[in-house]
This record gives sequence, structure tokens and C-alpha cells, in this order.
Amino acid sequence: MQKMKNRFKRFHEMPDNLPASYYRGWVLGNYSQFMGGIVHFLFIFLFALFGIVPLALFNIASTIIWAFAVFSNLKGYPRTALLLANTEIVLHAWLCTIVIGWDTGFHHFILVMPSIIFFMPYTSAAKIAATAINIILYILLNLFFHSFTPLMPIHSTLVTVFNLTNIAVFGFILAFFAFHYRVVVLATEAQLESEYKKTNTALLERNQVLTQLNEELTEAADYVKSMLPMPLSDGRVKTDWRFFPSAALGGDAFGYQWLDDDHFAIYLLDVSGHGVGAALLSVSVMNALRSKTLPDTDFKNCKQVLESLNTAFPGEDNNDMFFSIWYGVYNKRTRELTYASGGHPPAILFGSKAEDDSEARLLRTPCYVIGGMPEVTYEKRECIVGEDDKLYIFSDGVYEVEKPDGSMWRFQEFADFMTKNKTEDQSALDHLYRYANQLKQSDDFEDDFTIVEVSFS
Repeated sequence: MQKMKNRFKRFHEMPDNLPASYYRGWVLGNYSQFMGGIVHFLFIFLFALFGIVPLALFNIASTIIWAFAVFSNLKGYPRTALLLANTEIVLHAWLCTIVIGWDTGFHHFILVMPSIIFFMPYTSAAKIAATAINIILYILLNLFFHSFTPLMPIHSTLVTVFNLTNIAVFGFILAFFAFHYRVVVLATEAQLESEYKKTNTALLERNQVLTQLNEELTEAADYVKSMLPMPLSDGRVKTDWRFFPSAALGGDAFGYQWLDDDHFAIYLLDVSGHGVGAALLSVSVMNALRSKTLPDTDFKNCKQVLESLNTAFPGEDNNDMFFSIWYGVYNKRTRELTYASGGHPPAILFGSKAEDDSEARLLRTPCYVIGGMPEVTYEKRECIVGEDDKLYIFSDGVYEVEKPDGSMWRFQEFADFMTKNKTEDQSALDHLYRYANQLKQSDDFEDDFTIVEVSFS
């Protein structure tokens, strides 16, 4: 018994040349073809016993064909095995019907092969084609030999015995397939249930991690926002701002502070990219500017500040990230504004007493982004600020707004809007933000929306 079990273990050891999807059909083919060989082997003796020598001899050949089918399937050629098996079944059915008649029931077995094909991992078209061929062969056999006089008429009792035997065998084969199908379904259901539990567990764990990560990102975003200065509503310099990051953590940051009794520093930076890395870099830069910890730097000198930032934050030390910046210092005694920019959009200074648009001045110095290239020399410029002038410093996310037709709101359109669309009943910043939302027809921006307004009196 143990030797027999060991031999049948070979029926479950699929060869390497077949994909895993063939396994169930391949195992079924081994058992069904082995069973077919045993049945035809027994028919040798049954036909010989009743003196039907041609069919006894043919079943010797049939047994050999089934042996080749089993061998081919074990070697990893299931298509060859199925072709051999189906050819033998059709020939056996036709020959038995011709020799001993239709009523013996051997024609039933032509309909067995579609049941085997059903379990194979072939395409639907291949299964339909194989089934159609066998059904056509069955119909032709019925048309030609249903009323055909057999070559070797046998006693009606023997006809009945053959017919009942074939019905019993056919029923056993169908029951075998049904049992195998049930096993496959139960195994598949068990596998699906197991995979579902694993997936569900993984999703729960992922959700817990995401929840924790979101909480940490929220805390980090709150920390970044806590670094932003409060609007100034009193004094010679007043400020207001709007900050809407495109993600939980953005790459924009800004600040302003009195360096001494006369000098007021204003700065806004935009780190390339978004997320934790960009936020960490922007926080580091902000801390260096707020605490004035850049070595050998006069923070009233815009040129020195940008050159020190470029030295302190090289891109290769920050995951190849760089940032643009606009940095300005206002002297309230002389009303002079000194400024410098590194790859950043120009600030816009509006004169309150202008009778036309000529008083809208773009404040920018042409130079490279911070951290993109070592030993860059930056440039500074000066201008005089009038009473009640307003300065706007912003990132490119303010005007790079995609319209519904796919076009982009251009910088000049933004500058014209800030010049001509002034309102008395609401903040210019709120008016700008609402208009940008209308352009995009959405509250979500592709980039951080950051703008600072500085009013001088």
C-alpha cells in the first residue's frame, strides 16, 4: 500500500516546464488518464470473454495509447496527452458502435472530453472549440450509426449489460469530475478566505501606520505653521499673508523680523518638491534666518545672506534639493529697501499714489537657486519705498494656476490682476485667492500658494 501511495505521489509533482496555473488540471489529467488506461485494459478481457476479438485487440492498442497519454502528461505535455486521450475516445466510440451497435452505449464517452477540458487553464475560445468538435463528432455518429446494423450482432441481454455498464462508468466519470470540482472549489474558497484574512490584516496594519503617519505629519505641519510669524497690524511696517500648502507638508516658508531698531528683514523661500524632505529643509533654512546663525554674515546685507545660505545648504547634502529665495531689508529711517533673489519670482512693489500702472515695480536680481551650484556670487539692489506703498512677495504657486482649458495663468496676468483689481471691502490677498480658485475651479493647488503683503507707512 505504501509503495502504491509513493507511486501516486508522482501524480502531484508537476514538472518545471509548466506554469503554476496548470497544477489542478494537470493532476486531474494524471488521474483521469490513468483511470482511462485501467478501464480499457479491463475491456480487453471483457471483449475477449464474449468473443469480440476485434474490440479486444483494439483495446490493447487503446491501453498503450492511454499509457502514452499518462507519460506525456507527467512529462509536462498536457496538450499532447489530451489529444491522445480524445483521439482514443472518439475511435473507441466509433469502432464499438460499428462492431456491436449504438445501443451498447459506447458513444457516451465522446462527451467526456469537454468535461476534462473544462478544468484546464486554457482560453475560453480553446475550450469552446474542443467542446464543439466533440459534440459534432457525437452528432455525426448518431446520424450514421443510430440505425446501423452492427457488424457483429450480439445478444440483446449482452447489449443491455454493455449499455448499463457504460452508463455506470460514464456516471462514475462525471461523479469523479464533480468531486474534483468540489475539491477545487473548496480549496479555492479556503485559499481565498486565507488570502482575505491576510489582506484584511495587512490593510488594518497599513491603516494604523497611515493613521500614525498622518498624525505625525499633522504635528509636523503644525510645527511648520507655528514658525510662521504673526501678521503685524501696528507700527511703521504692517504685514499680512496667506499660506495654503498643496500637501500636508509643503516646501514654502517665509518670515520677517526686526534686525535692530531701524532694519526690518523680509524673506520667502520655496524648496523644490513637497513632503517631509522639503519641509525639513525649509525649517532648517528658516531657523538659520530667524536665529541669525549663519557664520560671518551681516543679515542686513542681502548679498551676504544668500551667499552664506548657498554655502550652508548645498544640494548634495540635502538629497539634491535646492530652493529659491527672495530676501529684503527695509531701513525705516532712509526708506531704502535692499533686496536680493536667488532663482525666485520678483517681488512686486506698488506705489499708493500712482496715477497709472508705471508705479508697479518688479524687484528681482538675476541669479542661481540656492544649493544648486557652489561658490555662486549673488547681487543686491536698492529702491526707495514711498509712504503707503505695498510690497508683495510670493512663490510661483500663486500664479502658476492651471485653467480648465489646460493653459497656465501667466505671471504678467497675475501682475496685471494685482495692479488693476483692488477692492475696498476685502483683503487683496483674499481677493487673489478667490480669483485663483475660480480660475482653477478647485480648492486644490498643484503647488503651495504662499504670498506675503508688507505695507509701509
